[in-house]
Parts: sequence; C-alpha cells; structure tokens
Amino acid sequence: MKRTTLLLATALLLTGSNLLSAKVNPDSPSSVPVLLGLEPVRQDLKISSLQVALLDAIRSEYKAKVSVIAAIGLNDAKAAPKAAADIKALRHKYNQRALNVLNSTQQQRLRQIERQMLGGAILTSATEQKLLGITPEQAKKLSEIHAVDVAKAAEINAKFNTGKISAFRRDIDLHRNLRTTSRSMLHVLTPEQTKQWLGLTGPKLKL
Repeated sequence: MKRTTLLLATALLLTGSNLLSAKVNPDSPSSVPVLLGLEPVRQDLKISSLQVALLDAIRSEYKAKVSVIAAIGLNDAKAAPKAAADIKALRHKYNQRALNVLNSTQQQRLRQIERQMLGGAILTSATEQKLLGITPEQAKKLSEIHAVDVAKAAEINAKFNTGKISAFRRDIDLHRNLRTTSRSMLHVLTPEQTKQWLGLTGPKLKL
C-alpha cells in the first residue's frame, strides 16, 4: 500500500507541467518541491528540521501559484498554452529554489531517487540526455513520446475536471500513463546507455 501511494504521488508530480556532479539541475520534469515533501524521500536525504521548514514554505508557495495558473488554463482554452508555459517556467524556478536548500550530497542523491521514481520519463531532462550522450535522432524520438504523454495526461485530467472520472481513477490512469511513457523512453536507449543509466539510479529508496 505504501509503495502504491508513493507511485501515485510520483505520477502527480508530473501533472503540473508537465547528477553526477554537485551542480544544481532544475530541469527535472518532476516538481521538486512536491517530491521533497514525500516522507520517504525526506528520510532518505536526512532532511534537517531547518530544511523541512524552508522546503514546506517553498512547496506551499509553489502549489498555490500553480493552482491559480492552472485554473486560468482550464477556464479559458485560448489561455491554456500560455498557462502551460507559465507553469513550466514556474516549475523550473521553484525546482531551483528547492534544490538550493539541499547540500551537494543531498542533490546528487535526489537525482538518483528521481530516476527510480520517474523511470525513463526523466529522459526529457536536457541534463540527463547530455549525461547519456543522447543523439539528435534519439532526442527526436524522446520528444515524440513526450508529446504523446502530455496529450494523454491532458485527456485524463480533462475527464477528471468534467466529472467523468474520480480523483482516484485519475491518479491510477496518470500512473499507468507514466509507466507506459517510462518504458517507451527507456527503449530509445542503446544497451550501453541503458546499462549506464541503471548504474546511476543508486541504492533503492526505502518505502
């Protein structure tokens, strides 16, 4: 049950947008402030009480702003493209702020956890693509898969917003969509890239 709940939360990390080095990489497809609010992640990273306070404030501010922008996009189809772009920019900004709260060791470990939780879906990250030496042809394939993923997620959310499915059904469908996207993206990698990527996932997150 714990694992299922965490996996559902992982799928929801992507709905708003949709490290070998110690550098901060805010280009993750996930919402880092939300990810850092999950208790198993906090325990694994050994987040201090001061960090908890800072991250809680960042997450609350981020979610409030995303909610306002998302509502605008839902209420006006013409405003939807701009709302999506604004949310993406907001996610980048708040990912950076959340990562700045962590020390370099925590940043590196968080990236490993992201790989475990998002699977191949993290390959939309330019940082991840550069790390694996993704070719232009592979990048094009990943972009095409991502476009299908975004369209499917939007369809699922639209069904929920119009009352056609429950919140639980939405979460399940989003998780299934995430798994499908993850598998498709990993299939784009060469055997050597796959081996390299698996070696970067680190110790398994304890649930």
